[in-house]
Amino acid sequence: MKQNRFKSWAMWAGIAGAVWLILSALGVPEKIGLTNDTFNTIVSAVGTILTLLGIMNNPTDSKNI
Repeated sequence: MKQNRFKSWAMWAGIAGAVWLILSALGVPEKIGLTNDTFNTIVSAVGTILTLLGIMNNPTDSKNI
């Protein structure tokens, strides 16, 4: 069974990270009032909530992330 890459959350997370790096290099977050500390706090909180809900780790599926 071939997996469609556009339906993969891991691919979209990677793209979001790359876009964030480009925007940070251009200074866009500072222009809208978002500092690195604020962003890191938000990402940490969201990651913790997703992990607690089991969204980022599915132990029942050994083939996919």
